[in-house]
Amino acid sequence: MDRLDDLTVLVEVVDSGSLSAAAERLGLSASAISRRIAQMENRLGTRLLARTTRRIALTDAGATFCLRARAILAALDEAEQSLTETGEEPRGTLRVTMPVMFGQMRVAPLLPSYLRRHPGVSLEVSLSDRVQRLVDEGLDLAIRTGRLADSTLIARRLRPLRRSVVASPDYLERRGVPRSPADLARHDCLTLLSGSGRPEWEFLVGERREVLRPAGGFQADNLWMLRHAAVGGLGLARLADFIVEEDIRAGRLVAVLTDLEVMDEAIHAVYPATRHVSPKVRSFIEHLLAGLNGQDATGPADGPTKGPAATAKTS
Repeated sequence: MDRLDDLTVLVEVVDSGSLSAAAERLGLSASAISRRIAQMENRLGTRLLARTTRRIALTDAGATFCLRARAILAALDEAEQSLTETGEEPRGTLRVTMPVMFGQMRVAPLLPSYLRRHPGVSLEVSLSDRVQRLVDEGLDLAIRTGRLADSTLIARRLRPLRRSVVASPDYLERRGVPRSPADLARHDCLTLLSGSGRPEWEFLVGERREVLRPAGGFQADNLWMLRHAAVGGLGLARLADFIVEEDIRAGRLVAVLTDLEVMDEAIHAVYPATRHVSPKVRSFIEHLLAGLNGQDATGPADGPTKGPAATAKTS
C-alpha cells in the first residue's frame, strides 16, 4: 500500500466507526487495517485515533490530518474524473443553497445560461442566510461568503470578497468622515441583527487587526434593508462589494476607511468530501467561476434553448 492508500484507510475507519467495518468495506483484514494505522502513526510521530472498548475517535492531531486527507482524496478523484468524464453530460436534480443577497444579485443572472447549456439538470435553489448542513438537508452544494469554519467539506474559491464601510454623502456632510475605527464610536452604525449579539467590524490597522462592535439606532436582519438605510442617510453600514458597488459608482454611497479594509475574505463553493464529485456539481462550479470573474456565462449558449425550470426556496 502507498501513502494514498493509507489516507483511504484512515478516512474509511473514521467513516465506518470501527476497524472491522472498515476492513469489510475495503476487503482487508481487521489486523491489516490496524497495522496500517499503527505504521501511519509511527511515521507521523503522533496518535491519530483514540481507541476505546466502544468506539474509535480522532485525536486533535488526527482530526486535522483526516480533514487534509479527505481534501487530498477528493482532489485526486476530481482530477481523475476530469479525464474520464469529459464526455458525460451533467444530469439530475442539483440542490444548491446560497446567501440571499449574493444569490439574488450575482448568481440569479447566471442560472438561465447554465440550464441552457445543461438541459439534463434541474435546479433547486435555496436562498438562506442560515448556514445549512449539506448532508443532513439533502443539498449538493453551498455558496458561502466570508471565512470558512473548519469542516469536512471541500471548498472551491470562487472570487474575493471585499467589505466596505459606506454612508450617503448627506450623512457624511452632516456628521463628518471617520478617519479611524475609533471615530465610529461617534457615529450611527447600521448593523446586521443576529442572535449572537452585535456583529463585529474588522479593520487592518498597520499589521494589526482591530475588531469593533459598533452601535447605532438601526438594526436589520436583511442586508438590502441596511443598504437602503445607508442610502437614506441613517448612518454607516459595512456591506459586501456586490451589494454597494453600483451605489458607489452612482454617487449614492461613499466608501470610507478604505485603507483599513481587510482583504483576505472570499466566496467559496463547498460540497461534501465524497470520493466522487458529480458532473452536475462540477459543471455548476465551473459556470459560477466563469460568470463571477467576468467571463461570458450569461449570454446565449450552444445547445437547446429550453431547459428544466429552476425552483427557488427562500428562508
